[in-house]
Amino acid sequence: MEKEVKWNLPTMDDWQKKVLEVKGNLILMCGRQVGKSEIMGKKIADFLLNNPKKKLLICSGVERQASGLYQRVLRYIEASFPQDLMKGKNKPLKTTMKLKNGSILITEPVGLDGSGARQHTLDGVIFEEMQLIPEDAFGAITPMLLTTNGFMWLLGTAWATEGYVYERLSDPDFAVFRINSEEIAEQRPEPQKSAMKLFLEKERQRLGEAVYAQEYLAIPSEKVRQVFPDSLIKKALCLKRRSRIELEHRHVCGVDPAGLGEDEGAISIFDSEGDIMEQTEFIITTKLLTTETSDKILSLHKMYDFKKIYVDDGGVGFGVFSELLNNDETKVITEALNNSQRSLIYNESKKTRILKEDLYINLLRLMERGMIKLLDDAEIRESLKSVKFEYHKETKKMLITSTYNHPVESIIRAAWDAESKDLNLRIHSIRI
Repeated sequence: MEKEVKWNLPTMDDWQKKVLEVKGNLILMCGRQVGKSEIMGKKIADFLLNNPKKKLLICSGVERQASGLYQRVLRYIEASFPQDLMKGKNKPLKTTMKLKNGSILITEPVGLDGSGARQHTLDGVIFEEMQLIPEDAFGAITPMLLTTNGFMWLLGTAWATEGYVYERLSDPDFAVFRINSEEIAEQRPEPQKSAMKLFLEKERQRLGEAVYAQEYLAIPSEKVRQVFPDSLIKKALCLKRRSRIELEHRHVCGVDPAGLGEDEGAISIFDSEGDIMEQTEFIITTKLLTTETSDKILSLHKMYDFKKIYVDDGGVGFGVFSELLNNDETKVITEALNNSQRSLIYNESKKTRILKEDLYINLLRLMERGMIKLLDDAEIRESLKSVKFEYHKETKKMLITSTYNHPVESIIRAAWDAESKDLNLRIHSIRI
């Protein structure tokens, strides 16, 4: 008799039941918050329990994404069949889970080209957040299934109308599921139904039609494009962290504080001495209070002697900005760069652009001209890849959105120094 872990939720949608029945390759293209990770956690757990000596890999752009699905699988098995997990030195670890029947589940980030997960022979591979995985990674990982006739499960939201995932939508070897968030909302009981519909309407207005269709209706769109193409990201992410701080150089800092209710913020530090800006450090801040973020920046200032600190002062970021302005060491070098500010009016037409566009286009320009180099970091890569744009069909204004923006938001602020540092005049000596 096959083992089946107990379902965590009160009910299971019909599409989730059909996903459990699929034996081979599948694509699960979902809108946000429909229950994708929950059903796949159960599906992976059931497979491992009932198929001895199999090796599965969950891979994603960054370890954080793969880890979330991995932890769901572990919780399902621990709740229903804890006796099937190995103990002692073979107990479940952060990225590896071994069962007594010989099956193994591992997680790894793919890196820029799939090299991070290239060395395995697999019986199955699960691509989590498939839309954010570099195209080169698919070609590197799929051969690992060659000798085992293994399966591939592609999970995530819709993306562009090209590339490996889009081509698989018409591949007869794949069972394809498109799960629409609006349809799921209609099936929910009240008051959840009304709450979901209200949330979705606000998201439609915020994102624009094409991006909303990708994120919530599982519809790829040719109108939406990445701001930073994969080839440009791969070229720019070429640096390793330095072993020492070049104190004689000009260093600047870009800060994106965590918003209310958000766990993460980001800090990017650049050596801006020459014509090419080089990122020397990148820090993800987690669950910091406003004062703790300010203290972190002040401690970094003591190390780097920043010439400029660029801060997003919108929302709770205003607290960080105020703290830095009230400090004698940083008040002169701190500058607010808020996405809702307006750029300068260059002529009498009075046409203005939101500064957010200027910040992103400035970074794009620097990357295209080879005037900026970034750290080879998976979080940065994913953040850059997640930035999309479309033009509003009525106003024709550019709409820039991202599903993981903290790293890139810190980078665009620091990169603004290339636009403004020529105006930062310094007096080195005065002849008397």
